[in-house]
Amino acid sequence: MSEKNSVKPRPVHSKQPEPRPEPGTPEFEAWLLKRAKERAAEYFSGDYDLGDDERGILAGGYERLLMSDEELAEEEEAMEQAQKQERRKHLKPVNK
Repeated sequence: MSEKNSVKPRPVHSKQPEPRPEPGTPEFEAWLLKRAKERAAEYFSGDYDLGDDERGILAGGYERLLMSDEELAEEEEAMEQAQKQERRKHLKPVNK
């Protein structure tokens, strides 16, 4: 290698996250908003896998935590029926 070409090439992609601005500054607020929008877009896209029922993003009200086992079972059954209906909504009945 000649002395003229002794400069190290810069990597095309860096795994270093973009630097975080100082909290309390307008730059920090803009950075935080941009980051929140990117993450929300990722979470609410159809490609995001929430995993099984035991992990992932929690949703629902506080009342659900106070429900009895019987009430939870009834609600789960109703949810399953609603999901079946939702999966079939694109189908049209055929009468003979």
